[in-house]
Amino acid sequence: MLPAVLTIGGDGATYDIGFGALSRVLASNTPVKIIVLNTGAYSNTGGQASTASFTAQDSDLSRVGPVHPGKEESRKELGLIASFHPNVYVAQTNTAVQGVFLRALMEFLNYNAGPAVLDLYTPCQPEHGIADDAARRQAKAASDSRMSPLFIRDPRADGNMLLLDGNPAKDEDWTTVTLNYLDESGAKQNLKVPFTPADFALGEGRFRKHFKPLPAGANNGVPMAEYIKLSEAQREGKVPYVLSTDAEKRLVKWAVSPAVVHLTEERRKNWRTLQFLAGQPVEAMEMAHKAEMQALQAKLKDAAGQREAALDSIAQAMAELAASSGAPVSAGFGGAMFAANGASQPAGADAAKANGSKPLVTFDEDRIADCTNCKTCYQDASELFEKITIAVNGTSKEVGHLIPGALERIAVTPELRARVARISANCDAEIIR
Repeated sequence: MLPAVLTIGGDGATYDIGFGALSRVLASNTPVKIIVLNTGAYSNTGGQASTASFTAQDSDLSRVGPVHPGKEESRKELGLIASFHPNVYVAQTNTAVQGVFLRALMEFLNYNAGPAVLDLYTPCQPEHGIADDAARRQAKAASDSRMSPLFIRDPRADGNMLLLDGNPAKDEDWTTVTLNYLDESGAKQNLKVPFTPADFALGEGRFRKHFKPLPAGANNGVPMAEYIKLSEAQREGKVPYVLSTDAEKRLVKWAVSPAVVHLTEERRKNWRTLQFLAGQPVEAMEMAHKAEMQALQAKLKDAAGQREAALDSIAQAMAELAASSGAPVSAGFGGAMFAANGASQPAGADAAKANGSKPLVTFDEDRIADCTNCKTCYQDASELFEKITIAVNGTSKEVGHLIPGALERIAVTPELRARVARISANCDAEIIR
């Protein structure tokens, strides 16, 4: 029944001066709608740095000279802070990505289960040092370079905490852009390069002092995207750079200051945090786990096949030895309960007799009382053997027994022959041959 209450403020009013009051409102469950015009500076009062300002940037009332590295603190993430309040809808977006912005705006206006925050990256031409007609272009560049990524936090949604829809190459650290340039012969060429926060900063006046042309012929330059992957020791003697083109469309390498290196690392860390909250590392872990399990299963299957082949060879050799000597196969195992015939046979005993070969196993019913019930046969080959109870001298006794008709019903496979060979090595009686 409450009327819609909409507040509009800059990053100074929400990130800084009014932050405590804002947090209290967000925790109140009151359906207030809060729009933040985030310029990263106190644009309305002359241009001081705010906690929404980026590392290394200058602001009009914060400049202290070309040697100073600019703002030294990392940027506060109001969108993430708001997301961890209960029942708060949050959208961090910009008007340059129109489809994502309009969807976020409509959800923001229609969300009434609690407060809603719309944090809009808002270029400020004089404070950012960009042309009057560059606002839309720089807003898009801010999200593409991970300086101010897009995300939505909808408490009503199931699953992951954040949605990263609208960010290009959202599974990667960086997006890419294509530089059109002229080579030394004057021919047109295209070069695809990572679009990092350093590349974004190169195009704005507030970061201008952090870039200098890399001297011609210098061989110690490393592209920024590769440089930040190096350890401190590996960076020794190397200079990070980004590429652009000059007025004549020639490639230019710009050496980057340590402050912008820190900015790039900090923005990558923030982007990876968003990826984590969006569930991407979990998905990657699940895919890696699935691939690992498939590899282990294939390895296990291969090992089992090799073992069965080895046991099959042993069983075959035992059968051949028994056939040539006329001795029972069990003799080779010191009196095993039964003997495994090695060659692949038809299923039934009658069929085996018809083609002159021995069946897989034979069972001596007259000696069943000698069974020690070691459980090996009916546990390892339950399709052939069963546990039964017999009476011996008036006392009940559990023994292993060949299932009647089992040999006629079951096809003899190499795997079954291998199991029979293993059983024979562990039995104590000789009632099965």
